Amino acid sequence: MHISARVPTRIDLAGGTLDIYPLYLFANGGLTVNAAIDIYATVDVQTRDDVEIIIHSADLGATEAIPRLDAMTLGGDLDLVKRALRYYRPTCGLEISLRSEVPKGSGLGASSALLMALSSALNKLQGLGLSKERIIDLGANIEAQVIGIPTGKQDYFPPLFGGVCAIWFDVDGFRFESLSTGNRLVELLNERLILSHTNISRFSGITNWAMLRRYIEKEGDTVERIHQIKEVALAMRERLLALDLPGFAELLAIEWQNRKGLAAGVTTPEMARQVAAAAEAGALASKLCGAGGGGGMITYAEPSRVPAVKQALEAAGATVMEFQIVPDGIQMEVTL
Repeated sequence: MHISARVPTRIDLAGGTLDIYPLYLFANGGLTVNAAIDIYATVDVQTRDDVEIIIHSADLGATEAIPRLDAMTLGGDLDLVKRALRYYRPTCGLEISLRSEVPKGSGLGASSALLMALSSALNKLQGLGLSKERIIDLGANIEAQVIGIPTGKQDYFPPLFGGVCAIWFDVDGFRFESLSTGNRLVELLNERLILSHTNISRFSGITNWAMLRRYIEKEGDTVERIHQIKEVALAMRERLLALDLPGFAELLAIEWQNRKGLAAGVTTPEMARQVAAAAEAGALASKLCGAGGGGGMITYAEPSRVPAVKQALEAAGATVMEFQIVPDGIQMEVTL
């Protein structure tokens, strides 16, 4: 059997960090808003006639051969894959290939997207019948084991569901809401949003952990900023449902202003220069993807100003990444 699972990655628009357990409980519930984009992650799983498992990551340039599942040693560059295998426990040998179109450290949720693709393929292979929601829960737990600190869940939804998403978090778990079904939201955003890579490396786990620690210890104005981020996310959801794009742009700018003060390293002078260059060319808002600290950035401009803003970002040292928001999530092909 051969299973190919292809999933979109994501840009986050508002409410990031509120998807991290248990922060959203402290904040009396959380809401994140994000969107699936056509920068894809793909996993191919091919069954073998023996029990050997061979894993190859094109992005990491890493290959590991495991004689049999019960002889597998955790750790290393492919630990995320191995921990997924340990949970799903395939009963035959496999050749697993993983590749992503996402630049390393971009803040677009590449590792989470790959995990969702792999988990969905293994779920299909084993005939477990797990729901997308259950696969997301398991994925968050697996990734937390790998990185060793609390992890959020927002990155797992766009790969499986697609479109523009609102994800609610509270004591009873999470709830997915599509904001782009039956309207022109995807088309309107695609005309106005620009994605660029700042060419500044990042590691979101450290920043997310710093934000959570600062909230728990009530350091500075972190608690107030988190509450403001939640209010912005709630308001952004309303603006997007109303197709109010100017209102969305205003909230995107406010979100970034709040986020910059959450932890040291969320922004840098180099990033500030890129944001300023975009604004001088006519952009109405810019925001770093993920927890910040470098990587990808989204910028909003009216359609007539998009070419000039792209040119300004490139001149300031960023690399513009062509993309589109896509309405659909995972695509899986099975060949017997």
